Amino acid sequence: MKAKTVSLIMLLCLIISFPASAITARDISDYSDVPMALAWREGDTIYVAIVNEYSSRQGYTIEVYDTQRRAALERRDIIVPGNSILIEALKPRITGGARFPIEEVTIYSGYRGRTIKIQENELFTVKDYVVPSNTVIDIDVDLLGIRGYETRGRIIVDNEYMLSNTSRGGQITVKYDPGFSYTHRNIIEYRAPFLTITMRTPYFRDVGILSFGITNSPVGSWRSEYIYGPVFLVYGSDYRLIDNTTGQGKQDTGTDTSSGWVTR
Repeated sequence: MKAKTVSLIMLLCLIISFPASAITARDISDYSDVPMALAWREGDTIYVAIVNEYSSRQGYTIEVYDTQRRAALERRDIIVPGNSILIEALKPRITGGARFPIEEVTIYSGYRGRTIKIQENELFTVKDYVVPSNTVIDIDVDLLGIRGYETRGRIIVDNEYMLSNTSRGGQITVKYDPGFSYTHRNIIEYRAPFLTITMRTPYFRDVGILSFGITNSPVGSWRSEYIYGPVFLVYGSDYRLIDNTTGQGKQDTGTDTSSGWVTR
């Protein structure tokens, strides 16, 4: 009985430390599936980027459900030209105040569909989730949010990021401000500590999913927590970006497993 109680406490600790909205390795694998796609939320708007890796145009349907999946809260039929990435913005009828949360979007191709996680990066500040190759990405990190209530420990940023569809990765650099500085005599200035992560995407012609993570290792804890950072879609010179969220259809050119499908 005592062993069962200890096991239950350990399980509860894991559930509390890993929120449902956190990105997992499975989510990253889903983003890389066919069609490659990414979703993220800004306020009450959900953005979806879908990649057409074929030379001919393809039709898809995007549907947004809450966790009950009783009826679609938003539906959009789209046509993606060949070798292109299309970004759409959706505003479900029920948003943040919904009784059941909206955590995923479903993408249909014909009668088959699959779900992908909506990114909600409360610990990271990101400018763009879809970026061209050979581009610098800056990410601001909420250090206090990652550290939580721990007073001592280590925060370790991955040395390199991973990029799907290629064996190439890239170096990650960090800029850190502890939040305190000594000026002169008995004066110490303080401010909020910050950590900025910088990466440069490689030059390539294809398209891929970029991911990395941060490890939080509190002193005296029996475990370390690995937190996936924001996931990006990186496109090369063979692909055209069509952003329908600007209202003008902005376009830019950057320098099959079926296990994830469900029947509609």
